[in-house]
Parts: sequence; C-alpha cells; structure tokens
Amino acid sequence: MKRFDLLLEEDISGYQGELSDLISQAPALYRLMTHLLDDPALPRNLSPLVIAAIAYFIAPADIIPEERVGPMGYVDDIYLCAFVADKVMSESGSEAILIRGWDGRVPVVQLVRDILNRERELIGDKREAILQYIGYEQLGGLARSDEVD
Repeated sequence: MKRFDLLLEEDISGYQGELSDLISQAPALYRLMTHLLDDPALPRNLSPLVIAAIAYFIAPADIIPEERVGPMGYVDDIYLCAFVADKVMSESGSEAILIRGWDGRVPVVQLVRDILNRERELIGDKREAILQYIGYEQLGGLARSDEVD
C-alpha cells in the first residue's frame, strides 16, 4: 500500500487550475503534520490536534470534498494544516519545530502566515465547520482569540 502523501502527490500531479501553487504544497503540509508527531518539542496537549489534521486529510467526505471538486477540495485540508502549524508554533514558542519537519519548496513559516491571512479567500465562511468537524472544542476548546465572528 502506498503512503498517503504519495497518493496525494499523484492526485494533484498535473493540476494547473485555480490555486495550483498552494495546492501543490498539500503533500508537504501533510508530511509536516506527520513529522510533528515525532518531534519531542511538540507540546503534548497539541498531539490530538495534529492527529486530527492528519485524519482530516485522509477523510473522504470532509467540508470541501476532493471527490466532488477535485484538487480544489484540498484547500480546506491545507487551511487546517496551517491553522494547526500556527498553534504548534505559538505554543512551542519557536518556528524551529515547523522548520525541522518541513520538506516543502517554500519557507514554511511564511506559507502558514500567507494561508491564514487568506482564510476568507480560501475557505470563505467554512472555518467554524472545519473546526467542528475535527472536534476542536473537545480537543481543547476555542480560545478567545480563535472564536469565529
């Protein structure tokens, strides 16, 4: 059986549509989440959130399903990885944890910031639905700074 990141690479290979530069980062973001689980600097309380981001990538019917919209369906998965990466960076107090686990072709910290800054463009009003899908409140609850307007 092939690793999921290799299946993901196959699924998006040749995609030249909308947001293709961002969608091409999906396999590296998935691998980042898996690498974070092995990093001893990962704050223990964030392990379930990282696992949820990995599971969300694999889930066949998430908020924006790939089966229905093709590679554009990875935008919500990408957003969630950026959301989780930002939490990890914030709670660990260091960008190094992301940099250690990153094998993408663009700087990871800037990518995470760009994705989060483009939230409305990328996922519209689906942020709350994505976080509910993974059980974010049960994984630690919505902190004041995370609440949706």
